[in-house]
Amino acid sequence: MQSNEKLLFSIVVPVYNVQDYLERCVASLTAQDYPRIEIILVDDGSTDCSGTLCDACAQADARIRVVHKPNGGLSSARNAGLASAAGDYVIFVDSDDYVERGTCRILAERLAEHPGADMIAYDGWEEEGQERRALRRISGKSCTTESGSAFLLRNYRDRNLNVEAWLYASRIEFLRREELCFREGILHEDVEFTPRALLKAERVLTIPDCFYHYIIREGSISTGKSRVKNIEDLFATLKEQSAVADEQEKELGRWMKNAILDSYLNMIYDARMYQPQYRKYVEKSFLLGKAATPWNHIRVCLCLISVRLYCSLNDLYKKRGMHG
Repeated sequence: MQSNEKLLFSIVVPVYNVQDYLERCVASLTAQDYPRIEIILVDDGSTDCSGTLCDACAQADARIRVVHKPNGGLSSARNAGLASAAGDYVIFVDSDDYVERGTCRILAERLAEHPGADMIAYDGWEEEGQERRALRRISGKSCTTESGSAFLLRNYRDRNLNVEAWLYASRIEFLRREELCFREGILHEDVEFTPRALLKAERVLTIPDCFYHYIIREGSISTGKSRVKNIEDLFATLKEQSAVADEQEKELGRWMKNAILDSYLNMIYDARMYQPQYRKYVEKSFLLGKAATPWNHIRVCLCLISVRLYCSLNDLYKKRGMHG
């Protein structure tokens, strides 16, 4: 398989208080078996030794550049890295995760075969202790090229859309032309960013390769945040997306709303939003007119009857599923 070794990949790594994990992440990047890469470590105001470690990495490898900035959160760090990027495509890697050695080489090979993609979707693993699960359900070994809207429709309909920014490589010229960046100051930034970017993309390439290792650990960005902040930011994003869905072609809008409903119902269940401190975020009117599947119609009906009943029956369903 021929690769396009003219492409330069910018790898952006937001860094915040990860001194125990940063070395593994950076080692997976410097070990890439593709020559044209730049690694941008964005020290987001770390209060441990992470910033010093970043500087040491840059001293040891000329492909590494460090951006030091005041703490602004994950979106702010990604945006700073993207602004500094000089490559053709950007790859985002969280600093407590790592990637396969052949990531950039295989991406270049795939792009040589299927040039011009605005975004490339690939697979990864979710790892917790000794357990490892694939993040996507990519069938077969072939590549698929389609518009961003077609990609969204297919994956919304199959309930197989991954929004994590680190499961996509994006063409930097496309992001800058469309003025696409991460919204700062919110949690669930990928839920907000990725569908918005995909709707702008003319060509999305899906490849079957598995590159990314997502490590679940206590205290990480995604598991240690305030529950109320999580709810507020996700609900605000879902409301915005519901308005965007109204503007889409009928079939895409229908399945986009079904996915928004999925997220909202899952949030209600996960947060046990019958509790007094969360009740104001349960807007039953938001449940209406979005279900595209019989299962979601049932879930909505249960939630309209009683949020507590909906959560209790969900518990029962999950227990029965676990025990066959």
